[in-house]
This record gives sequence, C-alpha cells and structure tokens, in this order.
Amino acid sequence: MSTTDVLLLVAMVSCIASAAVLASLARHRIAGLDRWLTAHCLLLVAFGVLVSRRGNYTPPIILTACFCVLAAAVLILHGCRRFAGHPSGRKIECLGLVVTAAAILYWTIIAPDENARAAVMSVVLAYTRIAIGWTIWNSRGLRQRRYGHWLVILAAAAGTVLYVSRAVECIFFANPNARALEPTAWNIAFISAGILSLLLLSIGLVMLANDRLVDHAQRLAAVDELTGLTARRELLLRAEQLLKEARASRSRLSVAIIDLDDFKSINDRFGHPAGDRVLQDFAREVSLRLRPMDLFGRLGGEEFAIFFPRTESQHAAALINSILSSGCVSSTGEHRPRCTFSAGIDECEPDDTLGDLMSRADVALYRAKRNGKARVEVASTDAISVA
Repeated sequence: MSTTDVLLLVAMVSCIASAAVLASLARHRIAGLDRWLTAHCLLLVAFGVLVSRRGNYTPPIILTACFCVLAAAVLILHGCRRFAGHPSGRKIECLGLVVTAAAILYWTIIAPDENARAAVMSVVLAYTRIAIGWTIWNSRGLRQRRYGHWLVILAAAAGTVLYVSRAVECIFFANPNARALEPTAWNIAFISAGILSLLLLSIGLVMLANDRLVDHAQRLAAVDELTGLTARRELLLRAEQLLKEARASRSRLSVAIIDLDDFKSINDRFGHPAGDRVLQDFAREVSLRLRPMDLFGRLGGEEFAIFFPRTESQHAAALINSILSSGCVSSTGEHRPRCTFSAGIDECEPDDTLGDLMSRADVALYRAKRNGKARVEVASTDAISVA
C-alpha cells in the first residue's frame, strides 16, 4: 500500500468519525447539519473508491471521486449558509458548477490532462473555502463568536491557501507527465495538508452544531415555552440580581405575584388547549402594558411574577390595578369567559432576601383570593380592588 493510500485511509477514518458525530446530532434538526452529514458521506465515497483502486485510477473512478469531492464542498458551503440563516444557492455558483463539471469531463475523457483538472478542482475548492469562512465570519457578532466559529474560519483560511497554492503549482510549475495522486513529496505534502484542513473543518462544524444545541438548551431553561416569558429559574436568577442592584444603589424594588382566578374551571370547561391560549393571551397583554425595565416571568401553572425596579409598592400596585381594570379578557369559545387575576404586592426591605420579599407578596396574594378575587393586595396595607 502506497503512502497516498495510507493518507486516504486516514481521511476515510476522519470522515467516518465526523459523520458518526453529525448523525448523532441529526435528530435535533440543526439548520445545515443534514448537508454537512451528506458531504462527509460523499467524501467517504470519494476516498473509498480511490483507495480501492490502489493507484489504478480509471476515468470512471476519477470522475466519481472528483464529483463527490465537489458536491461535498458545495454541500458544506450550503450547510454553513443555512446554519447562518442565509440563502443557500446562487445562480452564478450553479453556472460555475456546470462549467467546472464540463471542464473535468473534458480533461478526463476527451483530452486527458491531470494538471488542468487538478487546477480547476483547486480553484473551485478554494472558492468554497473562502465562501465558508466568509459565511461563518458574518454569522454572528464578533463578541458572540466561540471556538467553533474560529476553528471553521481557521480551517477555511488554511484550505484557501492550500488550494490556491495547488492551483498555481498545477498551472505554472507542474510536470506535464505528473499524476495528481502519485506519491511524490509534493503530492504527499498536499494530501496531508488537505486532510488536516478537512479534519479541522469537520471538528469546527461539529462544534458549531454543539454550540447551537447549547444555545437551544439555554433558551429552554431561560424562556417559558408556552408563553415566551422568562422561565422560573431564569426569573429568580435575574430577580436576585435586581435585588443586589437595589441594595447597592439603595433604590426600591417591588414584586407582584399574580395568579389567574378560577383557571381550573377554564381547563375543565373548555379543555387544556383553551387554557393554554388563555395563558398566552394573558402573557402577551400584560407584556404590552409593562415598562421596558420591568421583569415579567412565569413561576409555573397559572402563576406569574413581575419585578418593578426603582418602584415603590403603591406605584407597582397602581400599575397592576390598571392592567386588572383593562379587563384582560381572553376568548376561548362562544361564551367568551372573562379571565381575571388576583395579585399580591410587596416592596423589599434593606435586609430582605428574595425569598422574604416573595413570601410576603404571596401572603398578600392569598389574602386577595380570600377577599373575593379580581383584586390587588399590597402586603400590610389596604387592598386595591376591581369590582
């Protein structure tokens, strides 16, 4: 087995490993990942047919390998564009691929010329690497780039330099009788560098997919899936930060604990999908009436919390009361049941923990429930109600 075959086997192992990892992530439906996976399968086919011939590369084998490599490069590019949210294909690129395919056919079957074919392949592969690097560079703001972004950009830059050098060598310096995969020192160096570049690119793509999964998981932890509000865990974390800031600046911080009245009866009468719509409508209507600095989130079920920075309890109560007075009506059927809520409000004291603050607001909420619902109660003060 020649040195070239050994290097191609290494490339096959790399493709198998990358394809296996990408396949394990495929169920998460990450944009572009299906194209990356298909590209690695095509590269595996290209390297496999070359290794199987042991240096005896007939025109069908050469065409199969060339077209698989080209298709893989284009698929990786299109996958990166989909990952970044950009359109995949462009007309000028399609035209370029047709011309490239015709040139490869011409210099493989009609007028065999390995240097010309290798030059054309190298130019197209250099273009795809430039486009991949440019796409990933523009996929996020600079401060948000992670290791996967930089690794793909680095691999794209390295591949660009490699393929441009290869094209220059084939056009100006190559031996007219040389074979593209002949185990010469230059060919071995080129194949080795190409495999390393591909390996870096593959690892970078896997890291991009993993980063997207992490972002999705963090979003699920931070955002309530049904209402789009801040989820409980993230809400409490951000509330702790607001409490620290209020202490540091000696400013006020109030909280409202809100519970929809008789929500179980809506679920029982109209069904859970109708109940979900009530929660969604309530979250949307309340969000529209809050100030940008207010923190609104779902604690669970039909219970919500709103934190009001730099706001005293009476002012927070007035804001909540104005929302309650507006109706917050949600239509779940022909009878259009009215969805009201009760709220308990309190303001933080200098030595309060978040638990202390929310506990007092919760007690005020239950007092509002006992006193007739559809009302706002401020801890240790008179109630503000809506008839």
